[in-house]
Amino acid sequence: MSTQATATTEGLTAEQVREYLLTTPDFFNQYPELLDDIQVVEQHGGVVSLTMRQLAILRDKNEKSQKQLEGLLAIARENDALFGRMQQLTTTLIDARCVEDVFATLDDTLRECFGAEFFAIRLVDENSDSVFPISDVLWQKDNPQLEHFKRLLESQKIKCGLPTHAQAKALFNQQADEVKSAALIPLKVAQQDGILAIGSKDSDRFHTTMGTLFLEHLGELVAKRLNSLQEIKE
Repeated sequence: MSTQATATTEGLTAEQVREYLLTTPDFFNQYPELLDDIQVVEQHGGVVSLTMRQLAILRDKNEKSQKQLEGLLAIARENDALFGRMQQLTTTLIDARCVEDVFATLDDTLRECFGAEFFAIRLVDENSDSVFPISDVLWQKDNPQLEHFKRLLESQKIKCGLPTHAQAKALFNQQADEVKSAALIPLKVAQQDGILAIGSKDSDRFHTTMGTLFLEHLGELVAKRLNSLQEIKE
């Protein structure tokens, strides 16, 4: 009997044992004593029973689940705070009575509530005689600086991350070297292409993997408010 059992055991492969245990989930219910008898070598060199090993695995899973939950709660709190700031900005922009008020509101609110030190708006001017209440906002359609934003305007998709030096210089002028990350948001104001640029000294403030839903809403809000306040004359 002993010789036959040994031969049978030697004929088994680890894969066969694995498959048997997977297809017989109540095996350890039939032989509960094995849970304490089977020893497992841990990564750090210690030896523990199978039961203790299972408890350790469950602990690890619980810790990971707890961290995921904490992460989700942090995101929920951040989104709630972001919604409140967005609501505040929306109300203030609605109260704006002129284009200058819109720019002043963006300058104050983006800095104080959204941790962005710089912002700029550029609109592509299709007609050389167009006017705008604030200087340096209009770019003629043959302006060479537009070449740095060609893909952005063609795709109409928000770009986040570190802008090129040429882009930062075109948008933020003397403050270009201070900008370590930025969000470039395409605009449509009175059928004119444009860009809303938000810059930060923090390289992690605007990154390539961040969500852009808030930025999309911000761009739409600014474009509609400017459109309602300023008619670019042809």
